[in-house]
Amino acid sequence: MVDYTKDTGGGSGIGIYLAAGLVVLVLLYALFAGGGTTTTTDPADPALVAPEASEAAPAVEETAPVVTE
Repeated sequence: MVDYTKDTGGGSGIGIYLAAGLVVLVLLYALFAGGGTTTTTDPADPALVAPEASEAAPAVEETAPVVTE
């Protein structure tokens, strides 16, 4: 018969603490070093192409008013 009332002196369980710390570090790495979401874009998408110089908005030429007193 086994006596479960006696302490066997299993130690402090340092291995369990090291394993738990390793799991926490892996989870933190997965959370913060994952790089977030990445989206891929089609380089041939016309919305991404810069307009030609002739299609750009015309430059506004304004002259300062001449003040004569």
